[in-house]
Amino acid sequence: MSYCVNCGVKLEQSLTACPLCLTPVINPKELQTVPSASPFPAAKGEIETVKKRDLAIWMSLVLGATSLSCFVLNLTVYQGSRWSYPVIGACGLLWVLLLPLMFSDIVTWKAALICDATAIIAYQYMLSLLTPTQYWFFRLALPITLWTFFLWGLCVLLYKKVSRALLATALYFFMVTGLLCVGIELLIRQYAGQTFLITWSAIVFSVCFVICVALLAILSLAGLRNTVRKRLHF
Repeated sequence: MSYCVNCGVKLEQSLTACPLCLTPVINPKELQTVPSASPFPAAKGEIETVKKRDLAIWMSLVLGATSLSCFVLNLTVYQGSRWSYPVIGACGLLWVLLLPLMFSDIVTWKAALICDATAIIAYQYMLSLLTPTQYWFFRLALPITLWTFFLWGLCVLLYKKVSRALLATALYFFMVTGLLCVGIELLIRQYAGQTFLITWSAIVFSVCFVICVALLAILSLAGLRNTVRKRLHF
């Protein structure tokens, strides 16, 4: 039995209002909670995507301003040495390395590779002008750079033309790493006038060779390849 909250009269269960004071009868169990409105807007705003052209212009302005300010300071204030040359070269190198990434849909990977190699070689040559001799550039820096970019181009070519699978990419990486270390050690020994043989790079090459053999076996055996893919979830 329920009672009116206003006058205390006994109420039948079928009543919707008190017969004496007409106070509405409300069952607390049947109350429905009305969801409150969110203080935040329901529609999500969209941020405009930065255009590659605008990003390239911004990067060019920042790097250009950095180079110009360092060059002016070198000419007017700090005239003791040509310290601004490495800074200007680094800005130019950074510009050449980043610009193809912003326009990857226009610039081919071959053109980007050639531009990167040319920019790095030019920067190294600029640094060699600040040293007493350029011997280290022609006998060490230039050969190592050319060897590195040759192997990098070979790796990208295999990735583009042969296979882009994860296991195949790992095979290219370890193959190039072993060859790169051997080439670097031989070039360093040639520059230093030492015996033309490999020591530490032989260890790196041996490890990379074993990994390459294992990856080749996995790629050649279909059952093993599928099992590895399932285990590693790719």
